[in-house]
Amino acid sequence: MKSRNTIFLLIIFCITTFFVNRSALPTDIMESRNIVTAREIVSDGNWLLPTMNGELRLEKPPLPTWVAGLMEMVAPNNLSVQRFAPAVMGLIWTLFLFLTAKYLTRRNDFAVNTVLVFLTLYNVVLMGRSATWDIYCHSFMMGAIYFFLRGFYDDDHGFYEEDQGFYYEGPLHTHKWRWFLLAGLFMGLSFESKGPVSFYALLLPFILTVILLRKPRMKGKWGPLCISILICLVLGGWWYIYLLTYHPEATEYVIHKESAAWSGHNVRPWYYYWRFFLEGGLWAPFILAALVIPFWRKRISQPKKYVSVVVWMLLQLVLLSCMPEKKMRYLLPMAPTVAMSVAFVLVWLETQSKHRKLSQVFVWIYAGIFFIAELFFLRPVGKLFGNPNEHSINAVCTMSSLDHVPFYYNEKEELRIELVYEARRKILPLDLNNATKVMGSLPCVIVSQKPLADEMPLTILNKLDTVSIGCFDDNKHPRKDSHYSSLFLNHVTLLKAKQSKILEKDISVRSKVNKSVKKEKK
Repeated sequence: MKSRNTIFLLIIFCITTFFVNRSALPTDIMESRNIVTAREIVSDGNWLLPTMNGELRLEKPPLPTWVAGLMEMVAPNNLSVQRFAPAVMGLIWTLFLFLTAKYLTRRNDFAVNTVLVFLTLYNVVLMGRSATWDIYCHSFMMGAIYFFLRGFYDDDHGFYEEDQGFYYEGPLHTHKWRWFLLAGLFMGLSFESKGPVSFYALLLPFILTVILLRKPRMKGKWGPLCISILICLVLGGWWYIYLLTYHPEATEYVIHKESAAWSGHNVRPWYYYWRFFLEGGLWAPFILAALVIPFWRKRISQPKKYVSVVVWMLLQLVLLSCMPEKKMRYLLPMAPTVAMSVAFVLVWLETQSKHRKLSQVFVWIYAGIFFIAELFFLRPVGKLFGNPNEHSINAVCTMSSLDHVPFYYNEKEELRIELVYEARRKILPLDLNNATKVMGSLPCVIVSQKPLADEMPLTILNKLDTVSIGCFDDNKHPRKDSHYSSLFLNHVTLLKAKQSKILEKDISVRSKVNKSVKKEKK
């Protein structure tokens, strides 16, 4: 296939993977948190101190939330628009991965295979369609790694010129300052997106691989490297310095909270990621095959670069396994190294006369399956596995009578942030046993997991007029699914102050007087 046609198809695949049917899949808790925070920084103007449902949200750096806030200003309450920015970041990640793969091997076929594998990994497809933080930090870090490669190796990087058919060993024209400054900029953006996550999971294994296997010549590079680190520290750390300066107590609380979460939340055994290759779908056998280093070192045309990529991938796996908190989505930063490892195997198969056509056909057919599924089946599949009985609290958004009425929930219960996202307003805690607080909040709407008669003392309830708005089920999964939760089943009730008996008597007396006056006139 000609290179122009290949690049055109890759662009089509990228657009399909990240941009088509963006709103087909339901929102998850991470998206709800990000979008709720974005709404509040727009409505309250608190761009430097983000809040989530009225409480400070300092756990995550603000860059993705700022982007989501800008999307909210352009198109309020539009999920498809919110997912547009992550889709762009997925496209940027793909671009830098293509450039990195091409730079490592100087082979177009290797870069193309790398991108095709990358675009057909489940984690990449899902995270590229979610308004969350992960896609931002890893996309920026992929750019930083590409610029580091250029800065480290441009002066001695030999390459195979495919069109001319010769191997060139001389130095390339180098722009050390340009590459290192860009690397510092992108590292800073990565840190401003999700803190040190991508530094640990993507950059650190890369640096260890460089030190162990591909030490560059550092003459004339220490100055640019130090400046790039300084840029990263300034760009990535200014917000934290601001918080520590003006809100030290809140910042320290968040630091302790996040540290406790990493060590005590979703703790899994060290071998939890043993099945990491299964995340590759049909690429799983190829991922396992790529790990057989002794076999491929004797067959692949660029064994040193192949070993570097596989070692980079294994170091990622080891470092991620060292963290107590583990989730399968945390394997997302392994997607580039997994894709490149598989690409080495695919390129070797394509060089074998017996397997050339079969290999190419398999790769493009598998990519085509993803293309068709994303184009035509995302919405039907989303509805198939959705909750047929879903009746979302989002319905209150259409009730104009509730536009300026505050929403509360029983402070003794847990409130899911997804409800705040769907209701498009803050739902603040309220002590339903405190008559003074309840009466001082009227009129208001109460979101409760039980009927209000079971949540509030009768002594308070008898002083109120109650209007049932409805019972809502915000579960995204059907009742038989393990993810179905009673926390998403809620009663919504409007509370108003009941007129006093004195006022009622006064009204009845006035009506009698009016009647007698009318009779006298007649």
